[in-house]
Amino acid sequence: MLIMPIRKETKLSIKAKEDIAKIVIADALQNFSRPTVVWSTGKDSTVVLHLVHDVVEKLNLKMPTALFVDHGDHFKETLQMLEDLGRNWKLNIVIARNEDVLRNIKNGVITVSDLSEENQMESRRIGFNKASFEYSLESDVGNHLLKTVALNSAISRYRFDALFTGIRWDENPARSNEVFISYRDEPQHFRIQPILPFLERDVWNYMLTNKLPIHPKYREGYRSIDGVRDSKKVSDEPAWEQDMEHTSEREGRSQDKEGMMERLRQLGYM
Repeated sequence: MLIMPIRKETKLSIKAKEDIAKIVIADALQNFSRPTVVWSTGKDSTVVLHLVHDVVEKLNLKMPTALFVDHGDHFKETLQMLEDLGRNWKLNIVIARNEDVLRNIKNGVITVSDLSEENQMESRRIGFNKASFEYSLESDVGNHLLKTVALNSAISRYRFDALFTGIRWDENPARSNEVFISYRDEPQHFRIQPILPFLERDVWNYMLTNKLPIHPKYREGYRSIDGVRDSKKVSDEPAWEQDMEHTSEREGRSQDKEGMMERLRQLGYM
């Protein structure tokens, strides 16, 4: 299990954390012209989406676009929630998808030479020099091409200048030194991270208190949800009833990917 640094800010009350989040969001909405909310239908990004929606209504502003990264390996429940909540909340949803990579999957394998020059270059950029790789989010090359490259392409195409994300300090050591607003280049934009001080239990308390839609896999015992291949059920209890203080939130995810998080984030991963 990864040892998480403890930050004193995580000891704030949930009310204080919500107030901070809304201040960060309000400031960003009034200072960026083309923001977007990165939304996966997971609990953290749904909380951010709701917080942004709440601030937008209070300030009488336009709701930003929601950006969904489609890596092609989603649970059917993820896509259903994307459709249902998108309709109910009247969201404008942009899909980020690396069509070239997904088009070249053959029997679960992607041959690098079949890819576009851009994707071949991105595979070399991450240090991958083999002829092929499995279609999976558990490898650095698969994660980079299917998620980060797709995300960066959408940022450039739609000229987003700010991304609201749902990352938290307590998720992974690679995220423990993040700040509320940070700059990224290639492509140039800012990351707005309003729920950094939230603990996992804070997220669930917010979800349940505000009666937000919950991804069905959390009810089945998943603590962390991404692709079908790399998300695992860890208990028969719903996620919010599990022992969050003494077990790892992401133990149902590939630990290889968790261990290489810092390297992936340097290339633009969240």
